[in-house]
Amino acid sequence: MGKRIKRYFILLSNCLILSLSGNFAYSQSVISGTVKDTLQNPIPYVNVLLKAENQDGIIAFSTTTENGTYKILTDKEGNFELTFSSISFKKNIQSIFLEKDKEYKIDANLKEETFALDEVIVNTDKAITVKKDSIIFKADAFKSGNEETVEDLLKNIPGINVESDGKIKIGGKEVEKVMVEGDDLFAKGYKMLTKNLDASVINKVEVYNRYSNNRLLKGIEESERVALNLTLKNNVKNKIFGVLKPGYGLASENRYDASANIISFREKNKFYGFTNFNNVGIETTAALSEMTDSGSETNFESMESEQGAISFIKLINYKPDVGDERTNFNNAEMASLNNIYSFSPRLKLKTIGFLDWDENKFFRNSLDTYFLPTGTFTTIEDYDLYGRTFSGFANAELTFDISKDQIFEYSGKFNGSSMETNTSLLFNNDFSKEFLEESPFSTNQTFKYTNRLRPNRALSINGYYIHSKNPQKYKSSRFLFVDLFESNGGNNGVHQLSMHKMNVAGVDASLFNKRKNGDLLQAKVGTNFFNNNYTSNFTIEGLDERPAGFQNSSIFNQFNVYFEPSYKLKLGAFAFTGNINFTQNITTLDSKNVILKKSPFFINPKITLDWELNKKNRITSFFKHENKMPSTESVQDGFVLTQYNTFSKGLQQIDPLDNSTFFVNYMLGTILSTFYANTSFIYIKNDEYLGLKSEFTRDYILNELTRLKDKEFANIQTELNIFIKSLASNAKVKIGYNEQRFENIVNGSLRQVDASTLNYGGELRSAFGSPINFHIGTEWFQSNYKTNITEQENLRNRTFLDIVYEPIKNLNLSLNSSRYFFSGLNIDNDAYYFMDFEGSYPLIKNTVSLAVMGKNLLNTRTLRNLMVDDTGVFQSEYRLLPRFFILKAKVRF
Repeated sequence: MGKRIKRYFILLSNCLILSLSGNFAYSQSVISGTVKDTLQNPIPYVNVLLKAENQDGIIAFSTTTENGTYKILTDKEGNFELTFSSISFKKNIQSIFLEKDKEYKIDANLKEETFALDEVIVNTDKAITVKKDSIIFKADAFKSGNEETVEDLLKNIPGINVESDGKIKIGGKEVEKVMVEGDDLFAKGYKMLTKNLDASVINKVEVYNRYSNNRLLKGIEESERVALNLTLKNNVKNKIFGVLKPGYGLASENRYDASANIISFREKNKFYGFTNFNNVGIETTAALSEMTDSGSETNFESMESEQGAISFIKLINYKPDVGDERTNFNNAEMASLNNIYSFSPRLKLKTIGFLDWDENKFFRNSLDTYFLPTGTFTTIEDYDLYGRTFSGFANAELTFDISKDQIFEYSGKFNGSSMETNTSLLFNNDFSKEFLEESPFSTNQTFKYTNRLRPNRALSINGYYIHSKNPQKYKSSRFLFVDLFESNGGNNGVHQLSMHKMNVAGVDASLFNKRKNGDLLQAKVGTNFFNNNYTSNFTIEGLDERPAGFQNSSIFNQFNVYFEPSYKLKLGAFAFTGNINFTQNITTLDSKNVILKKSPFFINPKITLDWELNKKNRITSFFKHENKMPSTESVQDGFVLTQYNTFSKGLQQIDPLDNSTFFVNYMLGTILSTFYANTSFIYIKNDEYLGLKSEFTRDYILNELTRLKDKEFANIQTELNIFIKSLASNAKVKIGYNEQRFENIVNGSLRQVDASTLNYGGELRSAFGSPINFHIGTEWFQSNYKTNITEQENLRNRTFLDIVYEPIKNLNLSLNSSRYFFSGLNIDNDAYYFMDFEGSYPLIKNTVSLAVMGKNLLNTRTLRNLMVDDTGVFQSEYRLLPRFFILKAKVRF
């Protein structure tokens, strides 16, 4: 009965609307039509104005729909003008003579033009402002009341995607940096800012497209980078402000999470200080590695990509994808101070200081089953790890504006760590202890000089020097290699001392010349030198002689001189770029008195096509062929221990390797469109590549590189964003598939491997004005490995539901739940459930609030997952942090 009444109600309403519409249209003229561009694509949101001839007053107004159509009703008669106008199109004015009770069909074609209008207000309350190369979001318009940090705020803004690890992506591209009031304090380590800066102090979030790191290159270089800038509210500018957030266990033994930040953004001096002490799993060292990332600061296009000394032996090589906070038994203390001081309008100094001390415990049990040409066997492992790390990082950046057209920049980074790791290992029921001590250090010195020679021409000169080293001292109390080495019966342990030193120096100069028609000529010339020195000594207790073939001592040098011209030709909606890299390479490998030398000359072409059909349709594609020399890890001539039972060896050859890459990307819409899609496809073909030649036994594994032919990789990814008006938010859909075909040698058998991965999922976040909102999503991953021996499949899933509820004003409750599923575990329970809770209430508005946080409410203590590859099935069990509650306070000052 209810459904029938609803149908009758809808029918009656429609009839009433049609009736009223008909009465309203009586004795009126109707003007309608379609507006298209020169390619006959419909143009949405065009303003259509009806004016009396030679007069300014607007008589009637309309806007085109998504399919470019419009309709205007009027009871006026006489001579009129119909005006069609839209941003980045030339205005079109047509004359029309109107009579009563007649219909007129007026179509229009608009020509594109470069517009000089500074900004366009998208909606009346100015929540979103669109400029030529930027979009500005008013922060308060996107706050739902439960935002603690900038990261929480960004998740509410359409088109900005914050991934689970804190990375921020816009249009499929990770942001270059997150600035505050136009200044960059963290570079690639922006997560320290977004995860801790109080959302309440943010006034606007500005998205910069086509961002240039160098102001003198803006408008000249072709940049696809994206950056964010946060502006502050007036009440915190030119003041010292911050947040203190102490937290301690509530009915939970010795749990604490305390943090504080202090901030000041004055005209001459800006600083951000942050400290954190916690043992609830929050990782503090991740920010350090991101801040030390050279990123785009150093040019490595024509050389090998190593930027730091290698850690050959690693005791942890995988963690489950359920968040570090669930598996990281830690005790962390961290402090950071970032400062920008302006000595004068022309001279600015930025400094970063970072100290971190951490203790970590990690627990894993494994059951690995290998399916090999020589048979099947299983290994078991029970692994407990304890590590202690002390890290420091310092960076100084000096920027000097020599004149309005010249800039000099210097950056000096210093990074050092001291790490000690102990493990208790039960492998195949044999007990052993491991000890690893390492102290990596690196320094990176760069300078850059930029001269804007003319409004359309610029010169950039870069220089850099990198020094990095990583000594490692490893010891294991158990001898697992009876079948591999001669034994005198007294072997009870192994040792390995290793050291990798790397020195890199280079200089390059680039000339940019942008023509009036938009064409860009760019030429780069440069030289660089790599010096790698690697030694490793493997010894067995009880034997005086070191095992032959398991020692390394090599010097690997590369010297490059390169010239790289490119030209971008713009033909209307098309942009064609041709790029060729000419490199003269000289490579030498000196290993145990065996000297190899190669002097290849590389010609690496790249062709790029960019087709902008209109403002909402863009296709970008490129093809490149690349020759490059092997890396340091791949040329070592002796085996090196990389895990307690695994040795790896390079190939003592320095012949170049080549590959070809084809890439195409289609982007439909913009981040503000009701429908946005980003689809990319990449195909890589390696004519020759370095594959693995492996020997698996129940006690140990030997991996050795060998040259193989014909490796293929293909990947397609699609991301859809659909704006749902009723939720005032976007629904997101992700679909991806990759496939690769390669060969390897396992226990003497050459095999072809076909591997594929399919991932798909979606999420939906509501933005109701009601007290309750939700965020729900799911993602599936399906892996498949097929050889002539066996086929392995694996399916895993993550589904989550987050609910935010405000039962009374200012009382915010949030419940975050998630489910993880792993196929093939062969146990009764192949799904794991987690639930976290947080409730907060302000005691003093905008000053003091209290919160209760509960983690792992279901007290899930272990998690098992399963992985597959072409050699077997690997099942692991991880110990998780138990349930705990913390009482937290938040004090703003």
